[in-house]
Amino acid sequence: MRRTLLLALTYALAPAPALAPVPAAAQSFLGFRALGVPIEAAGARALSLGNLGIGLPNIAVSPSDPAASARLLLPTVTVSMQPAWGDYTMGDQSGTTNTTRFPLIAIGYPATDSGVVTLSLAGHMEQRWVGERNQVVRLGGVDVPIEDSFETDGGTSVARLGWAQPVARWLTVGASAGLYVGRLNQAFDRRLDSLVVGTEVRPYRENYQWGYGGYTFAAGVGIDPHPLIHLGSAIEWSSDLTETPDEDTQGGVNTYEIPLKLSAGATAGLTQRLLFNSSFVYQDWSGAGGFAEGTVSGRKMSWGAGIEWRAMQQEFRSLPIRVGYRSGAPPFRFAAQDPTETAWSLGVGFNLVELEGIPLGWIDLGVERATRTSLPLDENFWRGTISIGISRL
Repeated sequence: MRRTLLLALTYALAPAPALAPVPAAAQSFLGFRALGVPIEAAGARALSLGNLGIGLPNIAVSPSDPAASARLLLPTVTVSMQPAWGDYTMGDQSGTTNTTRFPLIAIGYPATDSGVVTLSLAGHMEQRWVGERNQVVRLGGVDVPIEDSFETDGGTSVARLGWAQPVARWLTVGASAGLYVGRLNQAFDRRLDSLVVGTEVRPYRENYQWGYGGYTFAAGVGIDPHPLIHLGSAIEWSSDLTETPDEDTQGGVNTYEIPLKLSAGATAGLTQRLLFNSSFVYQDWSGAGGFAEGTVSGRKMSWGAGIEWRAMQQEFRSLPIRVGYRSGAPPFRFAAQDPTETAWSLGVGFNLVELEGIPLGWIDLGVERATRTSLPLDENFWRGTISIGISRL
């Protein structure tokens, strides 16, 4: 992942006025003053439908939908991989980027005749960027060119243990408990022009490392009032996220408030082979404590909708085609403007083995064309998602 940008880091880092233009690299600059950019911990089916991780029927294991796995018949494993590539502009500057991540690994295991244990590791926030600046300082009466670089690599994930269970033919419930895990590594390098100061002056480097901690609890309900209608809702509460320096890193413990998250979604079968889904997430970051002034966004609501059509339907396999749209509310600003994120998506599923319409082995592929805006920053990117799942005795 590399990209070059004449980025005015003065928006957040307040460098000296004499700094030269600043090249930089990142997976996204949105939220680089806070916890980073959110990771959608969902599979290709959900992202292809513009879904926000809630209210889809027949999901194997979903970290954001605790009740979704209540009717699993067999032990199930699902893994998602997510390459992304794109470009950005800021004023008259532009550049490109690419990255690859694994946002979700999940397991569901029917432990009793009526209950399912779930275990997942899902992405939460990510920070990966490199900034550089050139300046001239006066040392011993001589002007010395200096190159500074600052690199950040890390983020947070959530490890969850959950339980889901059907209560009635039309009702399922689920709950999960999770731990925030992750690290943040930062490095500062200063290089002086050896032609001016001589080779005996060595480059200067400092390393900083922090660990993240915290916990979260979620509960969800699934309702099926009709064979062609599925409703889902969830609530997630989190403790403060703590950022603790390693023993070799100076500084105290930082705490960041994670606001309550409310989710709801619905899926309706328009025909036996055509589904419509919509979902909503409400999370108010505007009053979250621990962040620098002007960092968090005032936007609260995200929503998405999509259609799934089973282009091929056989007794033990099917081929669904999906299209969707979503509008997101990222929690952190780049500068003074509240950010927005929108995406159109398209996907296809290969349900290799099905039992009564429930996939037991599948491959889902999805691609999104998305934009993020928080003036003066505009980011445009393509993102692909590949999900593989298998259920077996």
